Amino acid sequence: MIALACLGLAGGAAAAPESNDLMAFLERAEKMTSLNEKVQADITIKEADGTTRKAILILDPSGGGTQIFTQQETGWKSVTPLAWKDGTVVEKTGAPEHKFGIDEPLAGSDLRGLDFFPFWKTDYSGSQISDENTLEKTVSIYAGKGRPYTLYVISFDKAKLIPRMIKFYKDSFSNLVRIRTDKDFVMVGSRPRPTQILVRDFAAGSLRTYELKWSLLDDGAAPDAAK
Repeated sequence: MIALACLGLAGGAAAAPESNDLMAFLERAEKMTSLNEKVQADITIKEADGTTRKAILILDPSGGGTQIFTQQETGWKSVTPLAWKDGTVVEKTGAPEHKFGIDEPLAGSDLRGLDFFPFWKTDYSGSQISDENTLEKTVSIYAGKGRPYTLYVISFDKAKLIPRMIKFYKDSFSNLVRIRTDKDFVMVGSRPRPTQILVRDFAAGSLRTYELKWSLLDDGAAPDAAK
C-alpha cells in the first residue's frame, strides 16, 4: 500500500488528501510533537558492540526554539534551531566553531537535530494514508522542495498522536536511507517523549539504541551542558 502511495506522488500531479480528517490528524500530531516547555534528556548511546557513550540534549522553545547537544568527554557541542535552519558546532574542546546543518549527525551518532521537532510539517495536500489499523495510522508525506529527503513514511499512534516509526527516503521513493523507531513513551510536562530510540542508518551501515532520561528544566536554571 505504501508503494501505491509513492506511485501516486511520483506521477507529478499533487494527490488530493484522502479526507479533511487526514489533514486535521497531521496538524494535531504536529502540535503534539512541538515543544512547549524547556526540557533536558540525559542520553546513553549504545553501539552495536555493546559499548556506550553519554550525551546531553537540551530543548528550549523560547526565542524561536533552540536545541543544545553536548558530549562532555570530547567537548562536542552543537547549538541548532528547532526548525529547518543551520546552527553551529564545536567538534572538540578548543576547536573553532563552524556552521552545522540540522540534518547532520550529532556527535558521531545517528541522531540529527531534525529528530526533535515536527520536521515533516509541509503542505499536506499530497499526503496519503498508506496503512491503518485500530492502533496506528501510517501516512506517506511528500517532503517538499528544499528538503534533503523525498518522502517520509510515518506510523503514528492514533490515540496519542505521536510517531512510533519514521522511514526516510532520499532522492527517490524507493531509496530508504534511515528508519527511526520510538518506544516506551513517558509524559514530560504536557508532552509524551520516547525513553528509547532505535535508529538504523542504511547509508552509514549503523544500528544504535538511544536511552533517554527526560526532565523539565526551570527557565532560570543553568545546566552544565548549556554553559
